[in-house]
Parts: sequence; C-alpha cells; structure tokens
Amino acid sequence: MDMHFIDQFRAAIQDAGIEPPSNIIADGEIHRFSSNGKPSDSAGYYILHGDGIPAGHFGCWRLGISQDWRADTGKELSPEEKREYAKQMEMISQKRAAEKQKLSAQARQKAEEKWTNATPETGAHKYLLNKGVSAHGLRSDGYSLLVPMRDTNGMLHSIQTIDPAGRKKFLSGGRVKGCYYSIGKPDGKLYVCEGFATGASIHEATGGAVAIAFNSGNLKAVTQDLRQKLSDIELVICADDDIKTEGNPGVTSAKSAAQSVNGCLAIPDFGDNRPEGKTDFNDLHQHLGTDAVMASLEAARPVTSTEPSDTENSLSVRLVQGDSLSPEPIQWLWDGWLAAGKMHILAGAPGTGKTTLCMGLAATITTGGRWPDGTNADQGDVLIWSGEDDPKDTLIPRLYACGAYLSRIHFVDSVHQDGDSRSFDPAYDIPHLSKQLQANKAPIKLMIVDPVVSATAGDSHKNAEVRRNLQPLVDLAQRLECALIGVSHFSKGTSGRDPVDRVTGSLAFGALARVVLATAKLPEGSGRIFMRAKSNIGIDTGGYHYDLVQKELEQYPGVHASHLLWGDPVEGTARELLADAEFQDEEKSATDEAEEFLLDMLSGGPMKTVEVQKEAKQAGITEKPLRNARGRLKVKSQKSSFSGGWVWQLPTSQDAQVAQDAQVVPLEKQGIFGVGGHLREESEQF
Repeated sequence: MDMHFIDQFRAAIQDAGIEPPSNIIADGEIHRFSSNGKPSDSAGYYILHGDGIPAGHFGCWRLGISQDWRADTGKELSPEEKREYAKQMEMISQKRAAEKQKLSAQARQKAEEKWTNATPETGAHKYLLNKGVSAHGLRSDGYSLLVPMRDTNGMLHSIQTIDPAGRKKFLSGGRVKGCYYSIGKPDGKLYVCEGFATGASIHEATGGAVAIAFNSGNLKAVTQDLRQKLSDIELVICADDDIKTEGNPGVTSAKSAAQSVNGCLAIPDFGDNRPEGKTDFNDLHQHLGTDAVMASLEAARPVTSTEPSDTENSLSVRLVQGDSLSPEPIQWLWDGWLAAGKMHILAGAPGTGKTTLCMGLAATITTGGRWPDGTNADQGDVLIWSGEDDPKDTLIPRLYACGAYLSRIHFVDSVHQDGDSRSFDPAYDIPHLSKQLQANKAPIKLMIVDPVVSATAGDSHKNAEVRRNLQPLVDLAQRLECALIGVSHFSKGTSGRDPVDRVTGSLAFGALARVVLATAKLPEGSGRIFMRAKSNIGIDTGGYHYDLVQKELEQYPGVHASHLLWGDPVEGTARELLADAEFQDEEKSATDEAEEFLLDMLSGGPMKTVEVQKEAKQAGITEKPLRNARGRLKVKSQKSSFSGGWVWQLPTSQDAQVAQDAQVVPLEKQGIFGVGGHLREESEQF
C-alpha cells in the first residue's frame, strides 16, 4: 500500500497547530498521543482509515481542535468513491461517539458509586476548617471531600475530590463543561463562582443561592446554561482576582461570562493592604469577614455584551470615505433567491417541509445541480446547524434522498475545550465556529441555521437584542461570502397579515434579512408553494410549486426519507398566494384541525414523538385536541428497541407483522424514563 497519505495526514495535524505523533497507524481505531510533548499527556487523538480513499479525523481536547480529513488524490472523487468516503466518515463518527459515551458512562457510574458509598460531611474535614466554611451538603469518603458535578437537569456526571491539603481532582473521563454544584435555592438572584470555598463564603455572607463552576474555564458554560434555564433571574458572576497571573484569567473569564448573559460582575475588594496570594471571596471572607464579602457583592456592576473589555480600550473605529469604494453587483447563488453574503429567512407553518426544502437547496449546491428556473448552481460546500433534527436519522437520509454530495456537507456538532465538550450554541459560539472554518478552508456557499431563533441569547421578541445577537452570524456569512438561511415559523393567528410580520419573534428577524422566503401547504393535497415574501435586493414576488416525496434509500434498505420535487412557477405576491393556500373552514373544530395535522405529519411514515408534539405546539394545537385526534386515528406509539426513541405512526394492516419484525416495545410496557431513555435521578440541583 502507498503510505504517502500518512505523510499528508501528519502534515494536516501539524498545520492545525498540534504536534503529531511519531508513529501513525492506519487501522481505523482511536489512538491517543501527547500533543504538548509531556509523556503523561494524552489530549491528542486520531483515527485513520487506509483502505479505499484514505480518510480520518484528528483533534486535541485541550486545544479544542476537532477536524475531519481526507487524502488528496489529485482528482475529483467518483460517486462510488464519495459513497465509500461517506461510509468511512460515518464509521469514524460512530467510534468517536462510542468512545466518548463509554468514558462518560464509566465516569457517571463511578461517580454514582462514590457518592452513594460516601458519608455526609460533618464539617470537621481539614480543608473546611482551613477555609472557615461549612460543608453545605458535601460528603466524604473518609479522606477526601466529594463535590458532585451535575448539569441543569440534575444528572450526576462526575465528582471533584478535595483532599485535606486542598488538592483537587476530577474523575477521569467525566464531564466538566456545564456542570456545577449548587448551594441554596435562587430567589431572584444567583451568584456564580469558581470553587467550593468561594461559593460557601458567598452563601454564608448573603444567604443567597450559589452555583459553583469548579474553574474559570467552566464559568461561561455554566452561566449560559443557567441563563437558559432561569431566564428571569439576575446572575452575578463572582471573579477570582488573579492579579499576579498574566492576563488575570479569573477576572477575564468572569467578565466574559457576565457579558454573554448581560449579567453583573463582582470582584473581591481587599482594600489598600491586600495580603500576598489572596485572590477570591473566601480569602476576603477570612481576611475581612462576611461584611466585606457582602460589600463587594453589592458593588457588582452590569457587564453588557456591548461594553468594551479592558483589552479593547486601545481599539479604534475605521472610517471609509465614499469615493474610495466602487459599486459592485449582488453575487447570486440562485438569481433572485439566494444571495452570497446575505441573510435569508425561510418561514412557514409546521408541516410545509421547510427543513426538507433546505436539504434540497443544499443538495443542488453540493452537486452543482439545476435550480427550478433551469439555471445551474455553482458547486460548493454547505454548512448546517440544526437544533431540532438529528443528522444521522433525519438530515443525512434526506440529503441522500435529494442526491447531495455528502463530502461537501459540514454539520456543526459540538464545542471542545480542555478535554470537555458541549453542544454548539449559535447564540454564543459563532466566534469559535468562525475560527474553525478558517482552519478548514472549506468553500462554504450556503449556511443553514435551523431554527434561527436559537441564535438569540436574550428575548427573541425584542428588536435590539435580536439584531445584536444575529449580527455575528450575518458578519460570518459576509466574510465567507455565502448565503445564510435562518429557518423560522409563522406565529399563530397571523393569517392574512403581511408575511414578513408573521415570522415568529421580533420584527428584527424579517427586517435584518435581505430576503424573506415563505412556504405554505395548498388545500386538498395539491402540494406546497415556495415564494418570495420580501427582497431588498431584487424582485419580491413569484414562487414555485413543490412537493415532498418519501422513498427508501437504495444504499440503506429500511431507511426512508423525504426529498424535494420542484413544480411549475407561480405569479403573485406572497400575501396573495398565502391567502389562497391558507383558506380554511371556520367551523372546523380543534380536534378536526389536530386530526388533519396528524394525518399530514404521519402520512410519510413514523415520526419521533417529541418532534410531532413540538410541531403541534408550534402549530397552536393543544394537548387535549391532539390526544382526541390520536384516538380517532388510532395513532400507534412504539419504539424499535429498548434503547430506541419513541415514534408515532398511523395504523396499517400489517401492524402485527411490523411489530414482530421491529421488536416493538408497547407503550404500556415502557416504564419511566427521562431524556434519551435514561433513568432520571431526582435532585435538589436548581
């Protein structure tokens, strides 16, 4: 075998800023290596397949790098080679997920065992005595204090141990990012800090609730997760003032966390005679007492996302004189419909197939295919973030069905830092995404964000907050010179109004977008319609008929997916076209509407229960009519295996055989499960 591809792989690792291992093995297995030269380090990792088209993945947990790779063969891959490459990357993705799941499960199990076998701490532990604080619910294994690390749902992921000398460790492989320990219950205000002793001092001084994030690198993730769960509460981020450390990471991290949620920043004030080595609120507590702690907390000041940080004070604003600029034409990916560097909104009622339509547009770009008007698309890559659909069982099958080149599709997955990972959040992580895209250098032509409301960290109904939150996304599309499509819904009860005003949330969504596109389902099963509702840069009328067709994927028997079929063009304004499409009988009952909704959603095959319920809620269908409609239609609730997800489907004459073949677990035997089928633990964690 020609091993030249290993040299390419090694060079790619080095180009990403990671020191590659001396020996690289192309066996398709996960290998760890030291990425900083220290023998005890294993933050670097890689997987490399040498068969067929050599492909792999590499990264570094410490540096937050995660990158796919394919050998440069010097020519465009054939369709068969592309399918082979897609299968290899799928295998790699499965192994990475399995390894991560294995390590995480082991850490959770070990944490449960340690916590269960530990005894409640009385407060006599040497560390607590040295810090002058109480135990506040901690346990002990006879030597070390145990601090449980839970997420916002109360699930125990890991444990921090603190020995009598104050040395702290985390369980190997356990999740840190987004996990915290809570003291007290929030009542209008919540303090977020780094360590246990600091949090205990703050609680004892104020009586208020505290979330302990364990280190400065985790402050922002914990703060953002808490903001999502407790949207109306005041968050005060309490910094460790590391004045002797370069860059003062304690204050820098706390300020960044406060900025990300429009929270307040509190810094311990030791006065003029600050003792050597004193940095946090526990040090302040021991040095000057609880009154000093309280005074510093009361002096906390708001830090908004628009306030310049200390490192930005030297920045200046650049002015450009008008006569130095030359007029340029709009660069269209699809003339009149998709513009490079511009934001687009795609909105419509649930069930109109907005996501499948986006997958069809993506497929056209990846293949350099033909648009509905007969023009050809310039071939390029597509970037997709979805907060609602799983790529493996929903988006990838639809892309396959639409004929996309999957080697040109990039899914935004997760964020990695210091060996931990968390889900990508478009409201906060666009800068990290921009950095990764610069490293990948993929020719992104289209970026899809579904739903676009997830890119807003604050109130999605406030114009100023929406504009401020969407701007980094718009700026990224402009830098990449790609079209940005944000998927949204129409608000309930807005029929007849201007389509732009019907987009869910603030009017800023429609105002900031240069093009607003709309979808609707035509009455009596006559298909769907795709139309322009607004365009600041071109024609704002007209549209195309389209329909969604289910088919089984040839390469994957048993996998069914919907794909897009374009129809004839239509004339008229979006308001006129929507009025025709949305005509309904005013006498129709709520159950009739729910029944029609279920028939539409399930006619193409089984759907995840949570997806149907979510779409129903967005369509304004309440629980009782939905339940009654399920009874009328005899909608079945079942899953394909013990660990599989629950689905709803319409009854068929072959139900008995299907249930036997799929090993269906009846609803009445499901037991009590939490998210993802895991047994949930009741917890006092807020």
